[in-house]
Amino acid sequence: MFLGLLLFLHVTGFVQAPSRPKAVSATELEKLAQESVAEKDWETAADEFRRAIEIEPRNARLRVELSEALSAAQDFPAAIAAFNDVLRLDPRNEAAELGIAEAYRSVFNYEETRKFLDRAKQDHPSSAAPRIALGRLEIELQHYDRAIEELQSAIKLVPRDVGARNDLAAAYQAKGDLPQALEQLETVLARDNSNAFAHFLRAQIYADKDDSERALPDAQAVVVAQPGNIRGRILLGKILLRVPNCSRAIEILRPLEKASPRESDALFLLARAYQCAGDGASAQRVTAEFEQSSKADRAANENSTQAGHLVHEANDLAIKNQFPQAMDLLNQALEKDPTNSDAHAQLAKLQFSKGDLAKAAESIQKALAARPYNPDYLYVWGKILEKENRTDEALQTFEKITQVNPNESDAYFEIGTIQQQKGDRKQAQQAYKKAVELSPDDPDYRKALESIK
Repeated sequence: MFLGLLLFLHVTGFVQAPSRPKAVSATELEKLAQESVAEKDWETAADEFRRAIEIEPRNARLRVELSEALSAAQDFPAAIAAFNDVLRLDPRNEAAELGIAEAYRSVFNYEETRKFLDRAKQDHPSSAAPRIALGRLEIELQHYDRAIEELQSAIKLVPRDVGARNDLAAAYQAKGDLPQALEQLETVLARDNSNAFAHFLRAQIYADKDDSERALPDAQAVVVAQPGNIRGRILLGKILLRVPNCSRAIEILRPLEKASPRESDALFLLARAYQCAGDGASAQRVTAEFEQSSKADRAANENSTQAGHLVHEANDLAIKNQFPQAMDLLNQALEKDPTNSDAHAQLAKLQFSKGDLAKAAESIQKALAARPYNPDYLYVWGKILEKENRTDEALQTFEKITQVNPNESDAYFEIGTIQQQKGDRKQAQQAYKKAVELSPDDPDYRKALESIK
């Protein structure tokens, strides 16, 4: 019986023994990663790209794809670090220059964004992409003359790029140069008559000029192409009331009555449309909804503004070491606007200074929930972790700060302090040296660097 059992184990072991795993190539892993990208499974994609990079560590394309997957996952610090790896390997890689600029823009570091876009423009003088990205950045920052200059130079390189022309038209419109904006939109629509953005912008320009006859077909084209475009429906509803075509305006605006959050502009126009159509009961009902929504909007705006002022006053008091008064103002600010992340962050600093780490951690996490890559918020969180002796997590947090803002000398100093405590004198010295380079007049940084030498 025992012999039979041994024979059974031997046979089953032989049958079930796994076959030797087949070696997976970098190309196969890249294909798997790209399939994960198509499914928007960014975490899996990043893991597969990393495995491929282990096989081909000098493959810049794989590293760019990894960086783009991390950006898509909104892990911008990791994306920035990965793009920097690409640029160390291939300093003039345009995709990496543009990618790291976009990652910095996503964490509101416009200085680094512009630096890398300027670098890309210099490295690739015949490429329109850096100029288009710079133009969009300048529009976002409301520097319209700069945006126009960049986009004009881009269009000279790619005259058939309708996206760049739309951006240029938007910059002209924001500047108030409507003839130039219309000229660009005419060119776009001559090449792509279904371009919803161009139709919307042209309809808006004509509507602002009270030219409903020209505005109407463009606004209709927007809603046909994009039925869910709320701003497009509101614009079309406004134009239809001017024509007037009240029943059609009701048809266009009615879906917005149940929108969340409620659109006060849409409710106002819908009430007018019902009144125009002779439906007084509906007009009265929607007017009441409009008044309620409008009142809520005004209250929210007023509370937000007042909260901002209170936070500013609290900061002034904190600088004067009047901590109880500052905390009182911050609590008032949060009563008015519970979403004010600066109030949560400032409150966390005061709670930290009192030694109440639990409350400080709770407050700073609320701030980070709103702005997860704000360097000031991350610094407070890092100091809390450091105080709780969670040194590895603190180190990761301070390193994250240097990724989203390479000019944060305080973060480098904290990294140096932790590395020195861990006994890594080389890493500590590098961090202290970087802190001194960024803030050469700080005596604490110089003293720390000299001590480690």
